[in-house]
Amino acid sequence: MALPFFRPSTLPSGFTMTRCTPADVQGMTEVWYVFYMDAFANSEYTYWWGPISAMWSWSEARIRRRFSDPSTQQFKVVDIANGAIVAWAKWDPPPRMIGLERGFVVYDEVGEPVGPDINTNVGSQGEEGKRKAGGEASTKSYALGPPEGSNTVLFKQFFDGIVGMEKKHQAGEKLVLTHLCTRHSYHGRGIGSALMRSVLDVADREELSSYLEATRVGAPMYRKLGYEVVDTLEFDRAEAGFDTPATL
Repeated sequence: MALPFFRPSTLPSGFTMTRCTPADVQGMTEVWYVFYMDAFANSEYTYWWGPISAMWSWSEARIRRRFSDPSTQQFKVVDIANGAIVAWAKWDPPPRMIGLERGFVVYDEVGEPVGPDINTNVGSQGEEGKRKAGGEASTKSYALGPPEGSNTVLFKQFFDGIVGMEKKHQAGEKLVLTHLCTRHSYHGRGIGSALMRSVLDVADREELSSYLEATRVGAPMYRKLGYEVVDTLEFDRAEAGFDTPATL
């Protein structure tokens, strides 16, 4: 799939970057699984989760549904040596962004292309501006309901908190990064930042701001890319047996 930008110069040799397609669902789910199991298993952010098998199925269904969403853009990095997806990113652009239109395709529920959506677009404030970190466009997470076996009360509280933060910071008017997953064995090679910079450069040219929610692990990289912390979101985990809150 054609990229709406040139191959990032910061992407290491031996890797390709392209748009994700429905054929990538299994590979994307595997990267998500490995990423979260390496980085977040038994951490402060998984307190509402169900069994791993249920989380896999839930995430696979969410990833598959996104390809029929005209307001979602997804990009991947593949290791040429083994053909495996090693990282991917999901963006929700604002309606007024036009720089990501080239090569964008919407798919039906069985994975067949139904054509480009010319109204789909993205957002960052330009090099002179400051990007804002603090929220994720997560209302779509409600579409499938909570994963089987998860704590439904805590699931709702978690996403209610994020949705509330989005509204507070008007995330719908910005380029929103909702997922960035990189296999742990590929960390430290600049792959994640290359995935982000390519899209943020497009947003900068359109003088659009960008918005995301950052975990403790991800925050340092986002700061290097120009994001600033503008808010903090805490989740009460007492019901899950924890004395301290989870913080984004």
